[in-house]
Amino acid sequence: MSNSLFDEDGLRETDESAPRRAEGRKRNRRALIVVVSVLGALLLVTAGIVGWYGKSLSDALSSMKRSDQLLPSQTWTPPPGKVDELPPDEAPVNFLIIGSDSRGTDRGRSDALMLAHLAGDRKSVHLISIPRDYWVNIPGKQVAKINAAYSWGGAPLAVQTVQELLGVRIDHVAITDFEGFKSAIDAVGGVTVYNKQASSNGNYSWPEGEITLATGDEARWYVGQRYDLANGEFDRQERQRDVTIAVFDKLTSSGVLTDPLKFRNAVTAIGPSFTVDDQLTNDRLTQLATSLAFQGSANIRAYSAPWDGFGTSSDKQSYVKVDEERLAQLGQALRDDDMERYYSTR
Repeated sequence: MSNSLFDEDGLRETDESAPRRAEGRKRNRRALIVVVSVLGALLLVTAGIVGWYGKSLSDALSSMKRSDQLLPSQTWTPPPGKVDELPPDEAPVNFLIIGSDSRGTDRGRSDALMLAHLAGDRKSVHLISIPRDYWVNIPGKQVAKINAAYSWGGAPLAVQTVQELLGVRIDHVAITDFEGFKSAIDAVGGVTVYNKQASSNGNYSWPEGEITLATGDEARWYVGQRYDLANGEFDRQERQRDVTIAVFDKLTSSGVLTDPLKFRNAVTAIGPSFTVDDQLTNDRLTQLATSLAFQGSANIRAYSAPWDGFGTSSDKQSYVKVDEERLAQLGQALRDDDMERYYSTR
């Protein structure tokens, strides 16, 4: 794709000369939901690496809200895979991370859906963004954009939809908002990323190359931009993943780890932004974290689920087409816990 423009909901505009909307609070809020969703998945990894800051991490984990209403009540059996032959402590663990822009009693749609796959050998984490405009079957409903599942049936229906789409069981769920993101970046003193395209947004400008996002406010404008980026929404998603991993690297860097106050401020800013299923207890989180067999972001793979361009529905909705062949390969790799091979060939 090149020179794609996207509308307010992240969909491609059909008129290349369509007027650009001003970047504003709503757009940046949505972008930050995506980033904090990824960051939440990495909180497990942080816990494993820096377990000696036990009190700070315990406070962060305890500040998460728990709910027994996030997982489907009915049992579901995925298609066969090699993971079926593994004992529980050697099996991979799949988390569905849901970023929701809810307002009051309105549940809203999921502005971010991400599968976090913790490999059975605990040597890697795969963070797979699912385009919110994926055109899929919503169980018991109809074919629609995947973000409608959360609106129609909350987390349980979102879980059902992703399970049937990928053919893989979801073990745990986390719902996030964006409140902790700016505070976390401010607490660690900013982050450094490689910017592939020179651009400006809000009151900030960034040249091509390595840049420092000094504050949470600057970071929210950086991850919120899509206009003036060659691939629009998809370049924005890449920025979001880059900034998230940069925050993780900063959290686990010597500069933060050797400053107990800075570390505590950062991790405790993230925890309250999450609601998780009641099976994801502090003990369960700690057990998973301490079983990890790697350190640092080199073993974190962050990318998008496969897609195949755009389409328009009979009622004139623009949507993202699923790449059925590659999605089937992704599902089989998840069921076989063979994600490194999939990643190397995607």
